[in-house]
Formats: sequence, C-alpha cells, structure tokens
Amino acid sequence: MNRDNWNSLSFFEQLSNIDGDVARLIRAHEKYLNHESERDNGYFYLDNIRKLLNLTFFDPKNKDKGYRAIELMDELALIEEYLNGRYDADYIKRYWNQYTKGVNGDGSI
Repeated sequence: MNRDNWNSLSFFEQLSNIDGDVARLIRAHEKYLNHESERDNGYFYLDNIRKLLNLTFFDPKNKDKGYRAIELMDELALIEEYLNGRYDADYIKRYWNQYTKGVNGDGSI
C-alpha cells in the first residue's frame, strides 16, 4: 500500500489493517514454534507492521492523535519482544484489541 492510499484510511481503519498483520505475525510465529514451519515468517510481518506504523505516525490527519501514534511505536517493541519469547501471543492479542475494539468495544479510542 502506498502513502496516498494509506492516508485515505481513517485512523481506526489504519489500526485495523495493522491488527491484521499482527494476527498474521502471531500465526506465522506460532507455526514456527510448533515446528510446523522451518522459518519464522513472523519477521516478514514485523517489517510490514513497522512500515505501516510509520505511515500512520506520519499521516498528517493523525497529528491530533500524536499521543496514540507514539504509543503505537512502543507497541512495535512489544511485538519484537514477543518474537524473542518475552510475551505470549494472548498478551499481544489483548494489547492490540484496545486499538481495534476501543475502550467501549465499538472501535472508539
């Protein structure tokens, strides 16, 4: 996805797309841990998540959400730590649910 397409999405749509890659990263990494895959393809998704987070962070319409965007960059570190064995998949899923489900469960943040 290019910058123009990404910037046309709402902040919530951007987060939902990133959440999809987080879910794919977890599935790929779990397959590797369960010896169902010889390679840990989670790192492919990590790179994509990093790119999408940067696009979200620098999207001009998200300036008023600066505190959220900075927080999202911190989430990248948590995902990296998950890949290194520090956190489990459920922890990462719960953490990302706060962005895609919102505090009230309706997508509002």
